[in-house]
This record gives sequence, structure tokens and C-alpha cells, in this order.
Amino acid sequence: SLKNSQVTVILHCSWSGQRHTIPERPPSDEDDSANYFDESPSSDEVLLGSTTLYDLVQRVKSKIPALYLWDEVGGQVLVCGKNEVFANDWETTLLCHLIGDVLLEDPTCVSGSQAPKAILEDGREAVVVTLGTPESIGETKASLVTRCLKKGDTYG
Repeated sequence: SLKNSQVTVILHCSWSGQRHTIPERPPSDEDDSANYFDESPSSDEVLLGSTTLYDLVQRVKSKIPALYLWDEVGGQVLVCGKNEVFANDWETTLLCHLIGDVLLEDPTCVSGSQAPKAILEDGREAVVVTLGTPESIGETKASLVTRCLKKGDTYG
């Protein structure tokens, strides 16, 4: 199941265009017998579907200074495909719930409703999750009014 699977996510900041890959490096394929009785691999090496969205954002928070200010203001949202989760639900929502529909390849899915995936330089496939405010994410899509008007025509 996706809950126990390793996942790679690209966190895209809607206001700046920055992209952060989580985890940054692919998990090492070294012999695990040396760590057999030790704890599991470092949490920075592996991202599971059972990771909370809060923990996901905490991994890159030091690289995105604006998040410290947004903690005071509120209003952040994580969006993946048609799924969106507001910041007040991040501590109780698992990553697999946000990206689950995206990773299930559904041929009947309407084009554009699945979140974009990207292939990283090291060959890993990553799901793109957008972080921002509903307004900044909405700016990337043309409004209904804009789509209905002809370009170049004058109205009013």
C-alpha cells in the first residue's frame, strides 16, 4: 500500500517558483545488515506515505523563510491534483491521502485532474505538490471570465 511505500515529492512554492525535492538524495543501496539491530535509516533518507504533511513541510522549512511568517498569518495550503489540505489539517493528514489519487494510474481520469509528476536527474519519479495560499495557486489558472473573453477585444 502507498501508506508504507517510499515516495519522492517535489514541493513547489507557488509564490516564488522554488522547487525542493524531498528526500534530496535517493535512499542508499548499501548493505543494511550493518544496521540490522540499529534504528531504521535516517528520516532524511526516506519519505513514506505515512508521513504527515506537517513533517513534510518541516523538512524544507529552513530553506523557505517565508513559511516562518506564514505560521503567524495562516492560510497556507498544499495542493496535489484536485486534492488540497489547509495548514490547520497538516498534523493529522498523511501524505498518502494527499497524493493517493495521483499515484493510482487511472486511465478514466480526466486529463489535467492528476498532479504533474517529474523524473529527477537520478531517475526517481516524483509527485509535484504545490505549497502556497489559495490565491497564489489560483493565479496560475485563468479565471472563468478570462477564458470566456476573446483576446484583443475591448469590452465595456
